[in-house]
Amino acid sequence: MDSLGIWALAWPTMASMGAGTVVRFTDFAMVGSLGPAALAGVGLGGQFTWLLEAIGAVAPAGLAAILARAVGRGDWSLANASFRQAQILGVLLSFIGCALLIPFTAEAISLFGVEDDVVRFGSDYLWWRIWGALPLSVAIVFGTALRASGDVRTPLWASVIAAVVNVFLNWVLIYGNLGFPALGVVGAAIASNLAITCMVAIFLWLWAKRALAIRPGTGSWRPDRVLLGKLVRIGTPAGLESGIFQVGLLAFQRILSPFGTEAIAAYNVGATILSFSFIPGVGFATAAATLIGQRLGAGQDELATRDGWRSTIACVVAMSAFGLFLMLCARPIAGIFTSDPVVIALTIDVIWILGAAHPFMAVEFALGGALRGAGDTIFPMATVFTGLLCLRLGLAFALATVFHASVQIVWCALIADYLVKSLMFIARFRSGKWRRIAV
Repeated sequence: MDSLGIWALAWPTMASMGAGTVVRFTDFAMVGSLGPAALAGVGLGGQFTWLLEAIGAVAPAGLAAILARAVGRGDWSLANASFRQAQILGVLLSFIGCALLIPFTAEAISLFGVEDDVVRFGSDYLWWRIWGALPLSVAIVFGTALRASGDVRTPLWASVIAAVVNVFLNWVLIYGNLGFPALGVVGAAIASNLAITCMVAIFLWLWAKRALAIRPGTGSWRPDRVLLGKLVRIGTPAGLESGIFQVGLLAFQRILSPFGTEAIAAYNVGATILSFSFIPGVGFATAAATLIGQRLGAGQDELATRDGWRSTIACVVAMSAFGLFLMLCARPIAGIFTSDPVVIALTIDVIWILGAAHPFMAVEFALGGALRGAGDTIFPMATVFTGLLCLRLGLAFALATVFHASVQIVWCALIADYLVKSLMFIARFRSGKWRRIAV
């Protein structure tokens, strides 16, 4: 697979993530008219929904490695069977996560020590978003299976359609158009859930028509202990990695809470804006995971190494350029979300600080995807934990509480986090140990 082939796999995934990012961007922009408290509440509530995604990430992470190797060997029976077992596992884990969180939505938001109106907005948004966790799990497993099999276009179009539905329903439900009541942040949550359900319906319809690479077939939907065991063994470190990262994000926001609602709102808006520059990262991570899984399945170890480095170089170039563009346009973009001058000024600072970390983020995205595609999921988990505990949280806590630094200096701990992780990922990939991982 040459460099053009890497781009061919990466760009539909970028476009698919772009559609989802546009939705989050639009959610924040529309909710922003309700004030900084609504922005902060939706941001904190969203962090907990991502934590639910992390719990369900075990299934797709294991599936990506198993299915890509099966496709590389031409074993479509295993590919379809692993897809069915991943759906079973994903739904089960999502159900457990929802059952544990739904009684404690207000308590979860109040952990941050934020003002009462932020707790109210955040808990309302989170309670409704929880109900979308199950269809989201089904959609993620479908998308993972299709991308691992080489079909990156179907998830793209499903995401675009869902994004259009989400934006339209936001307009209807947040503001109360077309005769519906104005539901505010609750409307944003319901719109997201309905859009995800629409995506699932598209996947199921195409799957039932045998229009996808993954087919219904004649296989059983009974739990398969062997395949489920492999999914859990490979996927658990990735799920723990994602969970650790989300818990870290929540803890980081707790460190920010003494700086006030405006700082929390600005951080969440800035992170949403900069998620546009994460799009190339996810695209090249997916391309690297797919290519390396299929190369290793076909016994082409040297080509797998080559594709991993090429994906990384392309990711660094694309992601750095996109991050620079957003930094240069930070002020007018920040003004889309709010008219509060304090929030705007802090949002610009967030964008510039995170923008400086983008080359290091790109390395983590691309080489992290490459390692996971090989089934090497333990090292990325350990790397994320190290950077998160020692630098993102440890350094930020020390800066905020011991040195009483400004919020901008505390945010700079993120740069150190991404720098150290990028060096660890480079060293791991160069060692070649990922080639010997048994799947």
